[in-house]
Amino acid sequence: MSAQLQTPPLSFEELVAQENASPIRHEYIGGRLYAMAGGTTKHADIITNLTTAIHSRLRGKPCRGSSSDQRVRTSATANNWYYPDFLIKCPPSRFHPRDNLSLLNPSAIFEVLSPETEKFDRTAKFDEYALIEELSDYILVSTEIARVEHFRRLGNGAWELRFYTRLDQELRLDNFQISVPIGEIYEDVEVAEQLVLPQIEVPE
Repeated sequence: MSAQLQTPPLSFEELVAQENASPIRHEYIGGRLYAMAGGTTKHADIITNLTTAIHSRLRGKPCRGSSSDQRVRTSATANNWYYPDFLIKCPPSRFHPRDNLSLLNPSAIFEVLSPETEKFDRTAKFDEYALIEELSDYILVSTEIARVEHFRRLGNGAWELRFYTRLDQELRLDNFQISVPIGEIYEDVEVAEQLVLPQIEVPE
């Protein structure tokens, strides 16, 4: 996400029409448009790996993956819109009544972290995504180290965190009856090993 763009007062319909016609995607947050800046090679490669790995495992199942071109709003009354790096949607899909390109009910959202957006992805954006009743899984993927954080919504509405730090582990997406090897997510991507605290010598 690049620097914010000042926008003149536009009606809802004008904003949507402007975005649909733009060759550059923008997220709309707090009344401002933010151009989606090009990511790093690692960022792009991880998204490609996620897309390939999950699409192949969802084949023949009712749910399917969708790329970062899919616009998302959290409700029919929400002003903000986002473009997750990857998502899973399950039928029946619901779209905004006045913005038919904005999906309202993704079941899983994946964000590949970058230094510029990591804090926002972990806090305010997650808080807003959590308003989507159908959202059951929120996954954050690091580009610096082998680390995947999986937030899974429980029956009582609380979020359970599972994290994966080894390439020989598998990301279990029980709600979709699939598992994805962490090694496939990071295939051909150079990432550091999970950081380990140095051994502390205890005096005798």
